Amino acid sequence: MKWIKRIFLSFTLLLLLLCLGVYLYLYSHKPSYSGEVALKGLQNKTEVYFDSYGVPHIYGQSETDVYRALGYIHAQERLFQIELIRRVSSGRLSEIFGNAVLDVDKFFRMLGINEHAAASAKEFSLHPNKAWNPAALAYLDGMNDYIENGKTPIEFTLLGIPKEKYTVKDMYLVVSYVSFNFQMAFRTDPLLDRIKNNLGIIYLRDLGFVPGDTANSVSKQEGNFNESKLLSDFQSIQNNLPFSVWTGSNSVVIAAQKSSSGKVLFENDTHIGQQQPSVWYESHLEYPGFRFYGSSIAGFPFAALGHSERHAWGLTIFENDDLDFYKEKINPDDSNQVWERDHWSNLSIRTETIKVKDSADVILRCRTSSHGPVCSDVMKEFKDYGSVPIAACWTFLREPNTMMEVTYEMAHSKSLEEFKMAASKLAAPGLNVLYADAENNIAWWAAAKIVKRALNVESSLVLDGASGEQDWLGYHDFDLNPSSVNPSEGFVYSCNQTPEAVNGIIYPGYYLPDDRSLRMKALLSAKETFSLKDLQAINLDVINPITSRACEILLAHLSKDSIRSGTPEFVIIDALEKWKGGHNMEDIAPSFYYRWYYHIYMSTFLDELGEEDANAFLKTHFQKSSIITWLLNDSSLWWDDINTKENKESMSEIVNNSFRSAFDELTSAYGPNPTAWQWKKFHKLELEHPLGKQKPLNYLFNVGPFPIAGGLETLNNQSFALTASPTFKSNLGAALRRTIDFADPENGMSVLPGGQSGNPMSKHYDDQTDLYVRGELRKEMMNREEIISVCKNKMVFLPVGR
Repeated sequence: MKWIKRIFLSFTLLLLLLCLGVYLYLYSHKPSYSGEVALKGLQNKTEVYFDSYGVPHIYGQSETDVYRALGYIHAQERLFQIELIRRVSSGRLSEIFGNAVLDVDKFFRMLGINEHAAASAKEFSLHPNKAWNPAALAYLDGMNDYIENGKTPIEFTLLGIPKEKYTVKDMYLVVSYVSFNFQMAFRTDPLLDRIKNNLGIIYLRDLGFVPGDTANSVSKQEGNFNESKLLSDFQSIQNNLPFSVWTGSNSVVIAAQKSSSGKVLFENDTHIGQQQPSVWYESHLEYPGFRFYGSSIAGFPFAALGHSERHAWGLTIFENDDLDFYKEKINPDDSNQVWERDHWSNLSIRTETIKVKDSADVILRCRTSSHGPVCSDVMKEFKDYGSVPIAACWTFLREPNTMMEVTYEMAHSKSLEEFKMAASKLAAPGLNVLYADAENNIAWWAAAKIVKRALNVESSLVLDGASGEQDWLGYHDFDLNPSSVNPSEGFVYSCNQTPEAVNGIIYPGYYLPDDRSLRMKALLSAKETFSLKDLQAINLDVINPITSRACEILLAHLSKDSIRSGTPEFVIIDALEKWKGGHNMEDIAPSFYYRWYYHIYMSTFLDELGEEDANAFLKTHFQKSSIITWLLNDSSLWWDDINTKENKESMSEIVNNSFRSAFDELTSAYGPNPTAWQWKKFHKLELEHPLGKQKPLNYLFNVGPFPIAGGLETLNNQSFALTASPTFKSNLGAALRRTIDFADPENGMSVLPGGQSGNPMSKHYDDQTDLYVRGELRKEMMNREEIISVCKNKMVFLPVGR
């Protein structure tokens, strides 16, 4: 027995030593927040004070010195995040993750984002005298100094990633990924086109779709349904991305006459897929003539949103339709040519070599027409078109990438007109830019190049690429973009809603449903004056009026006569009848409603779409916007099951059967007492790191889970995917909340879901999560005396040799 005990003790000791060794290794990779660093290219000493949440306050004698220091800090805190974004955009994930992400690389190689970034870098080099050029190059030098001399991130070691220097092209690759993430056409158009072609246009009309097309409907009896069902391949590409999709956002600006402080009030919360590290990195920059607090994407020098003492701006997505798919006509005698109006035109062809970890290289042949990249070569969504090329015409790929210039000039603008001029230079992605300044101006502009199309073009479906009749006609002038400057209502806001018509035209797009915008308008119309706390309360509002209305419609079709008072079924029905759309932690109605709705949805759409497309459609803006329309149409063809030709199913039948399915499901999972089905047990937030998807690495890299208030399309947006599981994991929410009162612009307020650092050993990796979950904010400090007095960590960058 003694030898067994010795072996056990020895094993335990070895395990403890191993754990200690791992901990010491991880600890040695903590980022540094104090000390001196010699930085190549620096002209003068530059001081950085890190506050209690790890926000750097950078003070330098010149612009280039400050941005050189910022580049170094970005690399120290977020290098793995930057590396993954660079690899996604350039189609190089397979080098580190292998065959599992090969389809992702094929997709991005096909798009040609790498080539577009290279062209942008070449254009950048032609403007050395533009103010943003040397600042960006200094930032790049700072990043590369850390890459060369700093610590290697843990993830690089685990995955065997070689450290490579960054280039100007890589900075453009970072913002290219952002632009792709905002693009909804890839997720929507192929799906709608397949529904039309396989089921008939009437099925789309039943969802509120009104195309300029008179295609014949297909009845159940004479249906030409595809036996293999529809197919959504793009969804699998999305699922393999290392970071979540970015979409949504709220922003509101209150004019001085409606502000209790007498100065303009500003709020912005950007809705992005929940992820770790946080999307945004905050920094406070000062050099002679410039004081600025901004939020940037690591890997890109200039803040996408921020404020000075004079002005502030925020962003939400303007989901204009700037991508169309075109069916090309191939030359039967030459497969490398397509018909273009009146002649055969050669396709541009390039060969891409994709390196795959532990496997042979993959050679990809990429074709491009005059419309754009032939996406049907890699997107299975278009397999029904056979060998016919389908090309993607996308504003982002057709126009220069101006994000470097736009963001720099926004931060440095000295007036409303200067700011508007900067915003007007943006081509894509479309952004709602909300503006406030110390002169009491408020404004909103839809910033984008908005495509001109012929009136008969239905841009959500695959278009004719041969005749030229459905080709783009150019872009509308920026002055015709939707906008509002100093309106009489005393406020401007954006919740990604459909903009009002301009000259009688509503520009097509993938705008979010009215859930948040209706609630926002109601709250803004309910008071004459607002304080900053009022704006913060609006930001945390959890009522969805559209969901409440949908529940009312369903209850009207529910048979309640046999349900006795006091039974569990009666308890949940009573809660649903009293429900006003709230998503507070103690509520039970949303817990049941979403399971009920899921079963109704799948019972209605699964037979026509098949599982993959039904799940893909469930995640589109179009589906969200169509809910009330199809629930009010109890004679819609969707209600009938195409697999039971002898029967015709009804809405009431599906609603009642789904109620029972949801009730039995929750009873089995959470017990028979509906009062215990509280939202906090169902709805949780976990910030997932790309490596945290693999257990047990989740314990090191992920943050959470935590119960959290909010829900689908509430102002406090904590959206989730509806799946077969009776849980609701928040996968999209505010990636940043920020408020500013121009009566005191030095003390704005903000919070991130996780923290500033991307290093799991840093105390700033997740030190804001508790604040975020509780709906609290922290100060965005800009007063130097206060910063020096409270900051415990100071890093000093020195010129080499001094």
